[in-house]
Amino acid sequence: MRRPFLHIAFVLALFAGVSWAPREGQADSLRLMTDLQYDLGETRTTDKATKLKEDVERREFSQIYNLEILKEILPTLSLSAGGLFDQERLWTETDSDVTVDSRSKETAIRPYLELAFRTPLLRLTTGYRKSEVKQSRTGMITEQFFTEEYSARLNWEPVDLPEVDFDFTRNSLYDEPLTSEVQTDTWQFRSRYRYRDYQFNYDHTTSDMDNLTTDFNTLTNSDNASVRFSRQYAQGRVSLNSGLRGRRQQVNFSGTGVRLIDAASPGTPFGTLPDDSPETSDPDAGFNLGGVDLLLDLTAIARTFSFGLDFDLPTTVDTLLVEFDDLNGHDIGEFPWRVLVRDNDTDLWRELPLTQRRTNLPENRFELSFPQTRTRFIKVVTRQILVEGEDLVIRRLTAQRTLPEDAAEFVTTDWTADTTVSWKMSERTTTGYDLLYREERSKPFDDWRSVLNTGVRLRHQFNDVFTGNVQGQRSEIRENDGGGSLGYTASASLAAKFLDTFDQSLTYSYSRQNDNESGTSITNSIFLRSNLDLYQGWSLFLDNGHSWQSPAQGADSQSTFVRLGSNIIPNRWMNFTLTYGVIWDDEENEPRSRDQNGRLVATWSPFQSLSLSADLSFTDDDGRIKDSTTEQQYFVNWSPFRNGTLQFSLAYGESKTSEMESVQVLSPTLRWQINRVTMLTLDYSRGNREDETEIIDFESVGLGLRFFF
Repeated sequence: MRRPFLHIAFVLALFAGVSWAPREGQADSLRLMTDLQYDLGETRTTDKATKLKEDVERREFSQIYNLEILKEILPTLSLSAGGLFDQERLWTETDSDVTVDSRSKETAIRPYLELAFRTPLLRLTTGYRKSEVKQSRTGMITEQFFTEEYSARLNWEPVDLPEVDFDFTRNSLYDEPLTSEVQTDTWQFRSRYRYRDYQFNYDHTTSDMDNLTTDFNTLTNSDNASVRFSRQYAQGRVSLNSGLRGRRQQVNFSGTGVRLIDAASPGTPFGTLPDDSPETSDPDAGFNLGGVDLLLDLTAIARTFSFGLDFDLPTTVDTLLVEFDDLNGHDIGEFPWRVLVRDNDTDLWRELPLTQRRTNLPENRFELSFPQTRTRFIKVVTRQILVEGEDLVIRRLTAQRTLPEDAAEFVTTDWTADTTVSWKMSERTTTGYDLLYREERSKPFDDWRSVLNTGVRLRHQFNDVFTGNVQGQRSEIRENDGGGSLGYTASASLAAKFLDTFDQSLTYSYSRQNDNESGTSITNSIFLRSNLDLYQGWSLFLDNGHSWQSPAQGADSQSTFVRLGSNIIPNRWMNFTLTYGVIWDDEENEPRSRDQNGRLVATWSPFQSLSLSADLSFTDDDGRIKDSTTEQQYFVNWSPFRNGTLQFSLAYGESKTSEMESVQVLSPTLRWQINRVTMLTLDYSRGNREDETEIIDFESVGLGLRFFF
């Protein structure tokens, strides 16, 4: 019964597109997009030891059709419908000792229908969506994955009364041949109300998940309420911001199944790319988990990297879910996996043994299980692999906890109170005080934890040149099992603006963390930044820093770093950016290590239609993991027509590592906007890559055509 409904809905959407074509005077619309792409690639792999060669020819054709229809039935009532058809066909021929042919096809059909009623006071929306994905491969059984969603949404925005939202969603997930069928009903009620200086919020969520295959049910009820007060006194010189939030979640289980719940804290994502020494590495600044691709083209160098979660407080966890938009048939066994944890940011990472690695194709995720642990930081270490023409981008990392098999109920409650007071004592001096108290409880384990954070801050402008900042914080965690910690942090900084073209800032930071289980760790650091504009179009910055660390576990260490950067714009056609950094690390009973990196980016645009650029960089690490890389990339972009409808680009890149890996690639590209609804794309690349064991020569060409109306 399910598949006929899918086909009927899609045919109705197409029929609606024909019969409801937009006419003058009506607020209707029809949008159609077609995207066709053909790629041809050839690679030859030569084994250095045996001189054996393997030739692989790869052909791929993909087609996407997307239809969107909007029909205004009444001024307050509209109907939208549409669908997506996405198909990818892949032919691969491998020729070594024998010739092996393989084929694969993946087809996705995603229709939708939505009816919306809108007035200034009330909005009501109901809809239906379905996704059918069919995968077939040579020598494997054809699989189909289905997702059905029914939804209804009510939004009421009365004047001077609480705003109310109500949502209902039924989501069904199943496959053929039938191995799993899960149905989830979700009800959500939200209300918001502002009265003078107060903001009130409340929401309730009920989620009823039924595994129809195993007759296992999970019922979750969550309530969140908060009130916030904000007011200014003494003609705005004193401000008070205070809030109180309470949360309760109850999870009930029935039947036989794994009792998984989300970790007490969702955590803040962090990561390190590359991460060649995961036992000692620290997170990269500005790391974006959503931008990491596990698959790389042959033009790139695969690196080991890590990504994880900072829970802010010690949290119990035994499962990590690495989630994707689409697995595209990939398996967790294609990648190496390690899980590491640490309690403080100054400790060494320690590895946990993996008890299970599982691929969940219906829900597009990899699942990693390990012995239950309580930690603040956890990270996953893996390595990218080379797959031409495919993407596998990480969307989210979720931590979970497994309850005992006989657990029928799990209840957590927590409430948080916070207050911030700021006082502008004079035109030059401001001070403030921060207070936060949080208490958490859970049953049936009778866990209890409280957090008390207090802090003070002071800012004073001595004169037009010097400004100082001082702040301190005390953080105390108490737990019913005797665990907990007490920490103190403090910092002082002095900023000086000597000239409009020259300024400096000096900062000292101190941290002392005393954990009842692991011990005491102390960190001191000092940092000086200098910014100088030498001439118009020539700027310079210099960073200097030194830190001392005495971790609770491991040896004491010191680190000194210098970073130098400059931007030079001699005229409106040219731009140069230069950066260089070096770090010296000293650890007890270990030789001194030095890590350095540098980069030069030069751009020349002699004409508005022509630009040339070069990007040169290197890294040199001689610590525990000795590694060095050099990269050079050159780009030419030319648009012969003033309107930019035709664009040519040429790129050449070369990279080498100390692990005997090297890549060279040449890539010309053409983009032609034939008319306002048609785009033609032609890509070509040729190059080679080499490592200690093999040489790969590759060549590929891609032709794309897109229509949109």
